[in-house]
Amino acid sequence: MKKFISNRYTLFGLGILFVIALWFLLSACFDVNSGIFPSPIATFKEFGVLLTKPYSYKCLGYTFLRMLIGFTVSFIIALIVGIFAGNHQSLYMFLKPLMTVIKSVPTVAIVFLLIVIAKPRYAPIFVVIIICFPILYEAVAGGFKRVNNELVQASQVDGANYFQRVLFIKLPLSIPYIFVGVASSFSLSFKLEIMAEVLTGYTKNGLGSVIHYAQQEDPTDLTRVFAYSLFAIIIMLLITLLEQVIKHALKKKND
Repeated sequence: MKKFISNRYTLFGLGILFVIALWFLLSACFDVNSGIFPSPIATFKEFGVLLTKPYSYKCLGYTFLRMLIGFTVSFIIALIVGIFAGNHQSLYMFLKPLMTVIKSVPTVAIVFLLIVIAKPRYAPIFVVIIICFPILYEAVAGGFKRVNNELVQASQVDGANYFQRVLFIKLPLSIPYIFVGVASSFSLSFKLEIMAEVLTGYTKNGLGSVIHYAQQEDPTDLTRVFAYSLFAIIIMLLITLLEQVIKHALKKKND
């Protein structure tokens, strides 16, 4: 019984039940007018209706596609820059103020800036690229800086050149640290994509867009807004669960 309760997946499931119970409580307390803070029952009922509409999957697919494009570009840039910064302390210190500025600027300000600079339909992709870049960069650079120098020096004595030391020694040893950054920024990028779509209000075929339009249609009834948001919540839960599984597998492998 104790083993069952302490199981990570059991606890994850119990956590979901706790969230739903808390949702019921908040709905009962704040939903003075029906629809302002819809209950889980009303939300899941509307969610069931949305599941029967192909347009819902089209919106989910477009949002996920744009997020993947932004995340992939951000990861490639972060990987290249992070490898060099992780190998050269001078470059790491040179880029530190830039990373601090990017992480400090409010996301909303970046969205509004990108709406002006780029077309609104492309702004969400650039938001994901910019916001996720410092996280991924720090994961790569930090992973390379944590590699045991004795192993690197030993490979150098054996005749390994600079690129061989980077690709075959440092990069494989940095993977666990890089994965942590990838896992945390991947789920963040999905939320950023939806938020940017809501703020731009122009991106067609996206979860953020339909949430924005649903709120505009009837500001007094947020049931559909909650139902569309449930798509994002379920995706986030699946990503979190997958993240925990991979982390557990990596930890077990290292042990």
